[in-house]
Amino acid sequence: MEFYVIMSLLIFGCSLSSYSQVLLHTYMYSYVKIKTTWAGAQQYCRDNYDDLATITNSKDMSNSVFTNSPVWIGLHDDPNAWKYNMGNESNSWRWSATGETSPTGYKNWSAGEPDNGGGHEFCVVMDPNGQWSDVICDQLNFFVCYNMTNQNQTIYVFVANNFTWNSAQAYCRQYYTDLTTIDYSDDNAAVYSAKPQTQPVWIGLYRVPWTWSNNSPSLYRNWFYLKPDNYYHAEFCGYISSSNHQWDDISCDSVMSFICQQVSKQKTIMRIKIKTDADMTKSVFNTQILQQIGVKLSIQGWTGLYLQWNTEPQGRN
Repeated sequence: MEFYVIMSLLIFGCSLSSYSQVLLHTYMYSYVKIKTTWAGAQQYCRDNYDDLATITNSKDMSNSVFTNSPVWIGLHDDPNAWKYNMGNESNSWRWSATGETSPTGYKNWSAGEPDNGGGHEFCVVMDPNGQWSDVICDQLNFFVCYNMTNQNQTIYVFVANNFTWNSAQAYCRQYYTDLTTIDYSDDNAAVYSAKPQTQPVWIGLYRVPWTWSNNSPSLYRNWFYLKPDNYYHAEFCGYISSSNHQWDDISCDSVMSFICQQVSKQKTIMRIKIKTDADMTKSVFNTQILQQIGVKLSIQGWTGLYLQWNTEPQGRN
């Protein structure tokens, strides 16, 4: 027996991610005169709106709400994700070969490292003592690549070319597998043995700094000249300056007004006509179809989806 069912698919609260070309969400900003720390501003916005302000393009920055006084926005570089542990956040350390954060949490930092000195240290070298330090990615260093044998053994190769981290990565990917990955102390010892003892070398560890309060990565940037600088190694939050309307970093314990955001929700109805031998009045089939549609939409970049069927009476044209 064949069933002909016309169903309306309701999609609530959906939006495209920040990587998408066309955005289906709209940020509505509100200036809050209360002065508080970054964490206090975040909590207030989450209690009364959606979150601290996320800024994804220059059009957002042109909004008149940003032209008052110095204000917190949702930009931060939480040290808990990169300084005190290996983390699993957008701004955490990750390995070149996988683009993923450490599966083991192994780390071997030198004393006081990582510190993001000067606010631009996002790549990592192994020091002459075999420990790690974060440095500017444009620094010139020798490096260690790796290859995998047919027996699934890792071979480490020291390359005596003074390259930036990005150039070293490209070289390793062209001639070997990638810059070296270190997940265990044995890996670290092997890399240390592959290089001259007095020579610092690039390893495959890097990170992309700064995320928004809603955990999305910071792709659009509007930093003031030479900012961020992580002054005194203690500036992990971002604000908009009142003098130039550009971004600056400052201690998260500073006190100022802030901008909250409310994200407008959308409801989309799609009519789908299904011809099938399955009994579409059974919820198990409806649920399976919704799951498949949800996966397809997620692949295309949709987020915050809530899918629901609205079954129309049979026989309706």
